[in-house]
Amino acid sequence: MINRFTCHNYRNIQADDMTFEKINILIGPNNSGKSNFIKALTFFSEMLKNADDGNLKSSFLNAVARNGWNHSLCNYADENDSISFIWDIDINGEPVEYRLSYGVGNTVEKCNIVLEELNSVRQQEKYENDFNYFRCHDGKIGSGYFSTAIKKGYKNNRLSFNIDSKETIVMQFKDILLNNKKIYGSELIRVNIAQILYQLQDYFERIHIYSSAYLDTKKMRKPADIKNTDDFLNEDASNFINVFNKYKAENITWKDTFEERMQDLIPGLKTADTVMAYDKLIFKMVYDDAQYDLSDISEGTLKGLVLNMLINMPMGKPGSLLAIDEPETNLHPAWQKVIGNWIQTSDNFKQFFISTHSPDFLDVFTEEFKLGNVAVFVLDNGKDIKKIKYQDIADELGDWELGDLYRTNDPALGGWPW
Repeated sequence: MINRFTCHNYRNIQADDMTFEKINILIGPNNSGKSNFIKALTFFSEMLKNADDGNLKSSFLNAVARNGWNHSLCNYADENDSISFIWDIDINGEPVEYRLSYGVGNTVEKCNIVLEELNSVRQQEKYENDFNYFRCHDGKIGSGYFSTAIKKGYKNNRLSFNIDSKETIVMQFKDILLNNKKIYGSELIRVNIAQILYQLQDYFERIHIYSSAYLDTKKMRKPADIKNTDDFLNEDASNFINVFNKYKAENITWKDTFEERMQDLIPGLKTADTVMAYDKLIFKMVYDDAQYDLSDISEGTLKGLVLNMLINMPMGKPGSLLAIDEPETNLHPAWQKVIGNWIQTSDNFKQFFISTHSPDFLDVFTEEFKLGNVAVFVLDNGKDIKKIKYQDIADELGDWELGDLYRTNDPALGGWPW
C-alpha cells in the first residue's frame, strides 16, 4: 500500500507528504488536477509496464516522451527545475521510501534522472536518519553506490558503480552486477538488495490504471480472435472477451462468481459466457428471457461488465492498486451505488484511487469515511490538495451523506468550479 506520496513540478501537481487509506476518493472541478494526480502517483508503474512503448533507448525516456517531454514540467517552474516523486510503500511488511527525480530540458540529451534512491523508513530510536539501500546521481550524474549492510548498525562499506542517467536502476541492476566484480561478490547486494528491487518492481507492475474516457466499447463489441495470453484488461478494455475466456478456462467457478456479481446490476441475468461463431469468440448474456451479445447492450452495461471484472474478480494474486478515473460515466445512479459497494468490499486490490464528479457515487462512501477507512481529497488546480477528515466537517455533515455536501457546494467539502 502507498502510505505517503510527495510530488513536485509534475504538470499542475504539488503534493507534500500526502497520507492515504485503502480507498481514496478524488473530487474537484474539471482541470483541477485529478487525472494528473493519478498520472503522477502511477508514473513509475506506467513506465515499467510500458517499457518498450516508444522508439527511444530506455523505458524512462519512452515514459517521458509519452508524458509530453517538457510539457510535463509545471508551467510556473524554472526550465532547469526537476520533477520529483517520493513513494512511501510497504513491501512484504517492510516500509520503504523510493525517490525518483528527473530533469526534462528541451532535448533528449538534457533529459536525465538526477536522483534515484531507496531508503528504509522503519523507525529505530538509535538512528536519526533513514537507512539507505542505494543512491544514484545526487553527487555526480551517472554514478551511484550500494550499501553493503541491509540493517542499521551493520558495518557498511559502500560500493560505487556507474549507471546510465537515462534509465532507472531497476532496469539496469543485472548489468551493474555483471559488470562489477565487487558488487557481484557482495551477497547482501546480489541477494538481499536484488530481492528488494524485484519486490519494488513487482509492486509497481501490479498497479492498474483505467479511465472511463479511454474504454473503447466499439472494440469490445467486436468478435475476438481466440487467444489465451491476456492476463489483465488492456487500458481500453478491448480484450475483455479474451480475458474473460482465459480465466473461465482456468477456474471453473470464476464464471459463476462473475455472474453472481453482475446480478447486483442486472437481477434478471441468467448467464454470461463466451461462445464460438465463425472461428471467433463472442460474449453473450441471457437476461429477461432474451439473449444478447455485446453489440446489443448499452454503453453503461459494457462499463458494468468491465468494472465487475476489475473490482470483483480475482485474477492471480491481488493487485497493488487500482486507479479509475470517473467510473460513474454512463452508469445509472443506482448502479453507481452498487459499484461503490463493490469497491468497499473488494479484496482484489490492496488500495483504490477513484476520481469522480458524481454526488450519487460519493454518497455510498459516507459511513466508511466517518470510520476513517475512506479518504476524500479535494483538488484545486493541483497546487492545493486538501485531505478532508470527518472531524473537520462533522457539524456540516450531520445526518447527511457526502454527496449532499457536494451537491449543494458546501464550502466544508468544496470541489465545485465556483
